[in-house]
Amino acid sequence: MYGQTGRPCDSSGNFLPAGHPAEPLADMRPDDWSPYSSRLEFELADFLFTRSQISAANINELLNLWNTSLLSTGGQPIFRDSSEMYKTIDSTPLGDVQWENFSTSYTGERPTENVPPWMNDTYDIWFRNPKEVIRNMLSRPDFSDDIDYRPFREYESATDSRRWEDFMSGDWAWKQADIISRDTATHGSTFVPIILGSDKTTVSVATGQNDYYPLYLSIGNIRNKVRRAHRNGVVLIAFLAIPHTDKEHASTDAFRRFRRQLFHASLGYILHDLMPGMTEPTVMQFGDGHYRRVIFGLGPYIADYEEQVLLACIVRGWCVKCLAMRQALDTDALYRSREHAEALIEEFDLKNLRDEYGIVGDIIPFTSGFPRADIYELIAPDILHQIIKGTFKDHLVEWVESYLKAMHGTAKANAILDDIDRRIAAVAPFTGLRRFPEGRHFKQWTGNDSKALMKVYLPAIEGHVPAEIVRTFRALLEFTYLVRHNVITGETLVAIEDAINRFHMHREIFRQSGTVQTFSLPRQHAMKHYPDLIRLFGAPNGLCTSITESKHIDAVKDPYRRTNRNKPLGQMLIINQRLDKLAASRRDFSRRGMLEGSCLTATMQLLSTRGPNCCNEDTDEAVDCPTSIEAHVELARTPQTKRARTVMELAEELGLHHLPTILEDFLLQQLNAYDNCDPDHAPLSAWPTYGNKITVVNAAAALFYAPSDASGIGGMRREYIRSCHSWQNGAPRYDCAFVNTDSGLKGMYGLDIVRILAFFSFVSQSKRYPCAVVRWFDRVGDEPDTDTGMWIVRPAFTAQRRPSVGVIHVDALYRAAHLIPLYATRPVSRNLKPHHSYDSFTAFYVNKFIDHHAFSLLSDSY
Repeated sequence: MYGQTGRPCDSSGNFLPAGHPAEPLADMRPDDWSPYSSRLEFELADFLFTRSQISAANINELLNLWNTSLLSTGGQPIFRDSSEMYKTIDSTPLGDVQWENFSTSYTGERPTENVPPWMNDTYDIWFRNPKEVIRNMLSRPDFSDDIDYRPFREYESATDSRRWEDFMSGDWAWKQADIISRDTATHGSTFVPIILGSDKTTVSVATGQNDYYPLYLSIGNIRNKVRRAHRNGVVLIAFLAIPHTDKEHASTDAFRRFRRQLFHASLGYILHDLMPGMTEPTVMQFGDGHYRRVIFGLGPYIADYEEQVLLACIVRGWCVKCLAMRQALDTDALYRSREHAEALIEEFDLKNLRDEYGIVGDIIPFTSGFPRADIYELIAPDILHQIIKGTFKDHLVEWVESYLKAMHGTAKANAILDDIDRRIAAVAPFTGLRRFPEGRHFKQWTGNDSKALMKVYLPAIEGHVPAEIVRTFRALLEFTYLVRHNVITGETLVAIEDAINRFHMHREIFRQSGTVQTFSLPRQHAMKHYPDLIRLFGAPNGLCTSITESKHIDAVKDPYRRTNRNKPLGQMLIINQRLDKLAASRRDFSRRGMLEGSCLTATMQLLSTRGPNCCNEDTDEAVDCPTSIEAHVELARTPQTKRARTVMELAEELGLHHLPTILEDFLLQQLNAYDNCDPDHAPLSAWPTYGNKITVVNAAAALFYAPSDASGIGGMRREYIRSCHSWQNGAPRYDCAFVNTDSGLKGMYGLDIVRILAFFSFVSQSKRYPCAVVRWFDRVGDEPDTDTGMWIVRPAFTAQRRPSVGVIHVDALYRAAHLIPLYATRPVSRNLKPHHSYDSFTAFYVNKFIDHHAFSLLSDSY
């Protein structure tokens, strides 16, 4: 791969010598707020339209009140009304890719009578020119540090083992560049893979028109963290048409065929302007200021299984990636290919194609008209629908219920299922963990519900099902968390393949028990292809449908709620365009240093430098800051005036009358007054002094590097560790945490678990110590549990059988830990509440499935 090197050129496409400076980006004066008259005008428009999202009527009311107040002081109105504000936003040239549309209708044969209504309808497709969208994306200065200009292969420096992370590190981009390079006229160009994604979404069940069909675009050059970090690395480019008809004709072959044809024809039309640039270079300016020749290519398509079947023109129930028969999907089979499919279509009739190969032979995939595009190869892995919603929720969780009923009868099975629900409902709270007050009972499951259940389900079923079922779930969960790693190494691939093999072995209990008759399930079968797809496209977390589904909120659902419901699509298009323009203006003003120092942003910046506040919401958050630390814990700013103010009051509050002695031991350790000797034998002169006054807070903020979880652009994430008598005016909450006890050892071998009884700080010899009173836990055994794969801990006791309590510096804390009880066969009381969990059981699993960072931290071998 020598041709696609991303070499800079001038605006005419002439290559520049190495080291030639970039042409300056189009710039304006640092006081030019055009089309706004001032910073205040821009900030107001952005606040009202992007963040507050209030209606035009309410904007008018607010501006009327504000402008009235200005009259008495001789001030000038900011905007007269909402129309003037909208007009100013619309005049922004930045981010301006206009919406276009085309219409189509059925042109085939019609019956002489009783013509189906869909044959008479006209279908409107709205879209934005993808070439211009890509031009905008490539030119963004804020992407310039997170963009790859050429495919590459990456290796571990210590082991020389291959590793995969971002899209351009995969074999597919490398091979495409090799093919493109056969034409010497493309040498020196930048290969830009086009990533597409589509999925129907419902915005309202109360109105007649409630479904929309958005099409999204990204490029493979931007790194996965940008695509996942909600920084407009994924852009809405179209609303596809959704044909409807009456019940009489909805299931006819003619209607189904037309629906497929409309989908593929629409995609082909929307993307046709990119076709010339797939073989001949197009010159575009990048965010670093350099121009480069660009060669486009259709890349992976992000879609759930129903959409994949439509894309690949495959019969439902078959695999879209390989030729395995639908009745025996897990047998080894060759991969599908465009050339093979075209040969089969030439050779066989439609019935044989459908029955023997699962091919819908009378539909031409939209990719057939584009160079180097093989739709079977381009179907991306989909962790959300294939694994989380599909294999976990729709398959295994349902199979457990069926298994229990087959083994115990309906009545006893229902009693066991009720106990499983009580176990799930009683799990201790944790930052970001969705609550399940009624167990698994939902009217409608979302992807986030399924993800949350995965975190707590395994310990809830243990004791009620055989070990083989527990091990089946363990294998699936470990597979899911492994493929979600932001960086996947050769060692990780070995672990992924091992998890697949264990899953296939242990799931046999469901077939042997008669719970299921077959494992030929496309979504479950898809696990088999993940190792090859990782080698092709890099880490799957950069191509999952969770990215496009989260985009639905900003691009479809929120804009819909802002419409008046009368022909809402046109209003949604305008809303999206204005949001893009405001975002582009903010990026431009920030680049020019115009949003620093004063007004609202300066106040926000000042607040953010004062340390973490105690967030009242039980959510973790992505933090956009540089990757400068592995982990750091800091006490909240807000002192709790209704809690203890002295050491003795805290001792009484916690029921720890020997707290002063514990605190003295802590201070001796901090001052290195003795080394590993009994403090009772330390000389009196070595004992430190401290004031009796303390400051108690209810939380600490842990900031740590967690790029596989939802995190900021630098991979940083913040969570809150709570320790308070009343959480959100309710029950008490005392979270658990990891403590660094030996940095030279890996995973749990170098960590301990504590429960935080109180966060406080005090002053000794003019130095402030931020501390935590903790209850220690002991590890049970030297290895994780063989069935669940999780470490087991239990509360520690002293030789006098008193709870082992200590004071530690917050610097010793790593991050929050989540424990789940070992329920065994013990039924859970209906009165057990989540805040009782840590006090009601004697042994706990350290939950490595609470998030991806915890999984990596506690998985010692990968």
